[in-house]
Amino acid sequence: MNTVGFPSDAPGGCERPGCEGRGSSALELLLQVMILAPTMLLCCWGSSCPEPLRAVGTDLPTVAVPGDSVELRCRVVTYTQAGSLGLDWRNLRTRDVILACGEDGGECRAYREGAWLLDGQREAGDLSLRLDRVRVTDAGRYRCTIFTGTHSSAALMDLSVVALGTKPVISVECLSDSTLLYSCGSSGWLPEPALVWKSSDGTSLLPRSNVSRTRGAGGLYGLEIQYWAQHHVPDSVICIVRNTVTNGKMVSAARTHLRFALSSSGPCGANRLQRTRECPGE
Repeated sequence: MNTVGFPSDAPGGCERPGCEGRGSSALELLLQVMILAPTMLLCCWGSSCPEPLRAVGTDLPTVAVPGDSVELRCRVVTYTQAGSLGLDWRNLRTRDVILACGEDGGECRAYREGAWLLDGQREAGDLSLRLDRVRVTDAGRYRCTIFTGTHSSAALMDLSVVALGTKPVISVECLSDSTLLYSCGSSGWLPEPALVWKSSDGTSLLPRSNVSRTRGAGGLYGLEIQYWAQHHVPDSVICIVRNTVTNGKMVSAARTHLRFALSSSGPCGANRLQRTRECPGE
């Protein structure tokens, strides 16, 4: 078989037809990059380059009490024309639009009564949202979105609505000659509270108690706990209700009179209780 050879002195040592064209194309591309690079750097040093668009919120959750006012922080960084940005505030839990503003300084519209932007701060890049008369339903994750015609950026933040409930009320009642009923009740909590219910020696009474939890129309939680004691009567009981967000707590204690605890005929024997079926406590 006859073979055809190509000159070994072709440009760049090329020994295949057509490779000269590919080499010249790569060289032309390299020259274009070298020419344009200084121009791109000068653009970024000048005022003609587009500025970054970035929204920044808060990392820690914002905590509010029902009825109070609260601010959810959101600002624009490294963008000098913040007043021309569009804005959208949403509660992601409820999927509700809270407030929205059009681009180019357009009018803002609130979709929740009592929602505002801070006065005069939009042009300065502060797009924080103020909520007046906070409600339980306002709790959730919020998204602050800023946008132009071609770019957008969003920041996320959490709003926790909390309430410290009432001081627990403890009562001790005789149900029979041998049975005492210890009860503890508290209401007005948000979120659902944690509960400690124990005797004077530190023993938890929860495993042998009946706990009822309720939630009212306003979204606040209440609880009632009952413990039946027969023969063995605790010297005292302690009821602690704690907010799981703020760790704020309410504490009450009640002590049974010694004469009921040591009664040989039972804690509510007839000879120990002459006039009432309600056992005194402290």
